[in-house]
Amino acid sequence: MRTILSPAEMLGLSGAALDSRIRNASRNVSDDTFVRISERLRADALAEDIVYERDGAREAVRIMMRPLLAHRDQITYVHYVCLRICEALARLPALYLDDAEIRKIVAVGTDEERWLRDIWTPNHGRYNAVYGRLDAVCDFTGASWQDTLKFMEPNLSGVGGIHYAPVTEALVMRDVVPTLTAEIVIELPQDQRDLFVQLLIDHARVMGRTACNLCFVEPKYVHDGPDEQSSLSRYLAARHGLRITHADPCELEVRDGDVFHEGERVDVAYRDYEMRDLIALEKELGRPLDGMRLLFRENRVVSSLAGDLDHKSGFEILTDPALAERFFSPDDCRLFHRHVLWTRLVSDRITSLPNNATDNLLKFARRHRDELVLKPNRGYGGKGVAIGAATTQADWDQLLDEAARHAADPDRSWVVQAATRLPVTEFPVLGPNGRVFSEPFYVVMGFAPTDNGLGVLCRVSQKQVVNVAQHGGLAAVLVAEPLQDLRIPRRPVKAAVGVLEAFRKRIVELRHLRQTISLLEWDEETKLPLRGRLQRGEQIATLETICHERLSSDEFGDLIAETAILKRGDAKFTRELYLLGRERKQAMALPEGIVRNFANAKSQALAAWEEARTANDFSIFALPFSQLLTVVRDRADCLAGDGDRYDALLDEHEPGITQARLEPLLRDLRNRLIPLVQHAADRAPRPASAPLHLAVEKQWALSRRLLQAIGFDFDRGRLDATTHPFTIMTGDDDVRVAGRVSDEDFSGAIFTTLHEGGHALYDQGFNPDDRDTLLADGSSSAMHEGLARLWENHVGRSEAFMEFLLPKLQKLAGNAPWGDARSLWTSLNQIRPGANRVRADEITYHLHIALRFELELLLLEDGMAVSALPEAWNARSRQFLGVTPASDGEGVLQDVHWAVGMFGYFPSYTIGSLYAAQLIETYRIQNDFEGQMRKGDFGPLRIWLNANVCRLGSSLPSEEIIMKTTGRGLDPSAFVSYVTSPERAWNAD
Repeated sequence: MRTILSPAEMLGLSGAALDSRIRNASRNVSDDTFVRISERLRADALAEDIVYERDGAREAVRIMMRPLLAHRDQITYVHYVCLRICEALARLPALYLDDAEIRKIVAVGTDEERWLRDIWTPNHGRYNAVYGRLDAVCDFTGASWQDTLKFMEPNLSGVGGIHYAPVTEALVMRDVVPTLTAEIVIELPQDQRDLFVQLLIDHARVMGRTACNLCFVEPKYVHDGPDEQSSLSRYLAARHGLRITHADPCELEVRDGDVFHEGERVDVAYRDYEMRDLIALEKELGRPLDGMRLLFRENRVVSSLAGDLDHKSGFEILTDPALAERFFSPDDCRLFHRHVLWTRLVSDRITSLPNNATDNLLKFARRHRDELVLKPNRGYGGKGVAIGAATTQADWDQLLDEAARHAADPDRSWVVQAATRLPVTEFPVLGPNGRVFSEPFYVVMGFAPTDNGLGVLCRVSQKQVVNVAQHGGLAAVLVAEPLQDLRIPRRPVKAAVGVLEAFRKRIVELRHLRQTISLLEWDEETKLPLRGRLQRGEQIATLETICHERLSSDEFGDLIAETAILKRGDAKFTRELYLLGRERKQAMALPEGIVRNFANAKSQALAAWEEARTANDFSIFALPFSQLLTVVRDRADCLAGDGDRYDALLDEHEPGITQARLEPLLRDLRNRLIPLVQHAADRAPRPASAPLHLAVEKQWALSRRLLQAIGFDFDRGRLDATTHPFTIMTGDDDVRVAGRVSDEDFSGAIFTTLHEGGHALYDQGFNPDDRDTLLADGSSSAMHEGLARLWENHVGRSEAFMEFLLPKLQKLAGNAPWGDARSLWTSLNQIRPGANRVRADEITYHLHIALRFELELLLLEDGMAVSALPEAWNARSRQFLGVTPASDGEGVLQDVHWAVGMFGYFPSYTIGSLYAAQLIETYRIQNDFEGQMRKGDFGPLRIWLNANVCRLGSSLPSEEIIMKTTGRGLDPSAFVSYVTSPERAWNAD
């Protein structure tokens, strides 16, 4: 039987062929040529400051006389893995502050912890700028090359090689590559210095700095080790025109509330100083380092304080299943298991072992010496590392005992780690007699990932502890094109380009079809003549069927598979393919007949709902709704398979949220809110406010002005009237808001406009680079509702906003008797249980959601006939709200969602409200929210939401976006704190 090679295996075999050719080509280079290359490389190393200062003497670091080669797809995969690991490690400060178990594993001294607690804020967690290096091994020259990628330890601050690595690459490309006539296309990788400075510039912008004056902070008067930062600063200043100073920490001064060095204001500092060294320096000087402390406190240091928790023991958190599964996603845990070496802080305790068993750590370490390495937890430079296989049992046992005695000492603890095979590569070496011969060297990589690319520092040594400090050398890792004549199955480059073009064309076609369907649905709810409804249902059904056919076709399935192979390791493509896979799975589960029936039934139910609502008569809606409900159940059964109907429909709106998680959340929130409602009812009634009348045409003018004020772009959208407000995206530059006004109360127009405006700003805020991709969409319904609820409630119902709004109202309406801004705010922010969800206050609103959630569960599971729905609705309204709707229109017919088949959507409003509270709580920490609202300055909030939510689109799941922005996942505490705060109107005296 013919062996089938996976794409990754083919890539590795191609790498083996490249390595073979480059070695053979090296053998054809004359000794005289290598002598000249060696002399030139040494001279250039000295000229470019690729030196190591040892005992006051400058030594040129050896640059190896042949490159190592990697395919671009291999670099892309490593980059992806590195980003995931660095993102996990960057969370350690927040985990440290919250979790006692984490504090034991990555312990710091008392003074360090005091500094960390004094400085670390949620803002640091959100903008956690880290430029670090992950030391690893990876052999790009084997079929199983991915499995050779093993990470040994992190170094998240003051890393070396930022300047050395790209200079080494350039020198090897200039001096060595031209001598190798191997018919290999070789290119330079991304310049690590550019990646580094881009991160610093990006962080300065995120921190709101108008300039980008950089300062490199290191012990610049200590002449030992590599002397890199002065050379790096000169290079970056010349190449990018940046103002860069080079400072010792004690040279920074604070003036006028900012930090200066040699008269230059410092916007962002890159540090080669551990926090504990800064603390020691303060004690030595007898004074605080005010400049460094201020930079840290204002989150203007790279790496942030996350760099001080880069203990080797941090890998225990990633490799202990009990810990990893608490803090990270299943995908992350699988990645850590595959690529991070098993690591444990040495102490006398029970822990999980590499073989998945659980036993005493010291007992295991003694018995498995040959499989382990012992390292100082916070050491660097390879000092003190003991390789079990190269250590006698007696010495090993003594080292373990000594390490265990220091387990609780944050400065002297040790880790034990699974040993891994170090790749060995032969390099040409110049002997003392001028003859050249090949010698083997161990190879260790240092990967420095940023959002924009991956830098690689490759160190080699003939000792197993590979480090420049241990007299090692540097090798250049260059990028090679796949060999054209390699005799293994591979897709031609031209075909690969065609695959990607075909894939993107299909995605664009799907998006255009859906946008056209959205346009027809907008027309259906705003402009469509009454007699056009029947055919509109058929039109939408036709387009839905075409979408379904294209999404579920075998041809598209093949195209997706081919694209996945070509773009393996590309994070954006991976996410888009995941989203597409979800849609295709749903399409494959649904027969075409159900797709068509669902579209038709929705159209007919919507028409009946509008007629019934106008006539205030549920019976008009009952039959079309029963027909739609039958299709909804059939559709849910197809999507659920052997699972739960409601979970299947809920997953369409809230991926990853299940009924099992949702029910306790809603129940707990309901139980918290009902007493608040009761408390408000027991209080003495407030004086009735003046009627909130405003002419209809003036309400529309107000709505338009409010949309303009918060940043809605009318060149990319419009505002129209509808029965039930909604926002719909009918194109990347066509976002339509549909609102409504009331003769009786203009407040509904305000809150509806802000709510729908929040939806619209989300749709207009997607990253332009994601245009025509599946990433240009909301991450979930709850995130969409979260932004809508944020603008409606946290902005629109704030007292500060009323101070901005009242003059605008007075100008529109004349001297209306609404009193001052506080009176208007108070009248619009009372807890008044009512029958209508849209006009509900922020507390009773969620009792409306609980009502609908319970009823749609009953409807889906055949637990209630449609004819019984009005009475069941009224009964729960009395139970939850103490109010009986006066009519069907005020009760069971008030929402459009069920009329268009949107079962499982209502919980999004509550989840979104929790997200909104978390977002605004985080925003308030770093911004004068009230001051901005009072002035009508909505730009900073909009820009912040764009950066942290909107531009991300669906590139991450909603809860990951919330975690990244606020430092925690879905959490009701911010919402509860908000609605129970003394300053809310219902609590104010």
